[in-house]
Amino acid sequence: MRVLVTGSRGLVGYHVAEAFRESPSYQVFLTGRGEAPIPDLPYRSADLTDRTEVRALLAWAQPDAVIHSAAMTLVDACQENPALCWQHNVYATYLLVQSLTEMGAKAQLVFVSTDFVYDGYPIEKRPYVEGDYEAPVSIYGATKLAAEAWVKTYPGPWAIARTALVYGWAPTLPRDNILLRVLKQLRQGQPISLFADQVRTPSWAGDVAQGLRLLVEKRAQDLYHIAGPDIESPFSFGQKVARVWGLPTELVVGITEEDLRLTAPRPPYSPLSIEKARALGYAPHDTETVLQRLRSQV
Repeated sequence: MRVLVTGSRGLVGYHVAEAFRESPSYQVFLTGRGEAPIPDLPYRSADLTDRTEVRALLAWAQPDAVIHSAAMTLVDACQENPALCWQHNVYATYLLVQSLTEMGAKAQLVFVSTDFVYDGYPIEKRPYVEGDYEAPVSIYGATKLAAEAWVKTYPGPWAIARTALVYGWAPTLPRDNILLRVLKQLRQGQPISLFADQVRTPSWAGDVAQGLRLLVEKRAQDLYHIAGPDIESPFSFGQKVARVWGLPTELVVGITEEDLRLTAPRPPYSPLSIEKARALGYAPHDTETVLQRLRSQV
């Protein structure tokens, strides 16, 4: 099976490529911007907002499945540049859907989305389940929900995988994530402020990648939450990082939205229920186990 991974230079994309290359059943093709993240895998740089380049990319890879993880994900930058965010998150997805349709709509399209499609004010205080009402409060969340709508128009097989607060390490990371940010600050003896009033489900990129591979293997269709099993705040996650690496936990400072108003609003409560994905065989690791594993790498 031929699998095309977009956004392969990002954290999720890198781990997806590694997850699929573990099996000889898959031929993995990568795309992104810049240099190839994994030199021994076929790679083609492409601008996914250019129809001609998207068509050429698909003609090159001839995929049986496309994992679309490419996106503009910096939430505040999206709020400041809504047109650019819409171009990269919505229009690029639209072009993929249209181009795959023109090729016969045979390839499975798996789209990586986010917990930020929810507003964080559920009627019942429980993890969000697939089918709960979406009401994004940020430009980023709105563009991901709009992109989901385009994916649902695809006449071929499709799946949407929502994840949350993805963390981890990859050798070619273009930018940081909450794990690397905490470690950088604490290793320099500097405090780091993290929200204690936001509740999410931190997700290790390696688990997310295995979940996406599972959706392809099962030829799953529909919406799935592919996230971590632990429900906690960025603050409690940061404290776990400090403890596992033996760094000062007192440097991890809990703050609230009232203490620090960011450019883009965030949902205060957006943990994702993963029971539907578990029924498929998804088995993510708890945060403590993952951090212990990553300690020797980071």
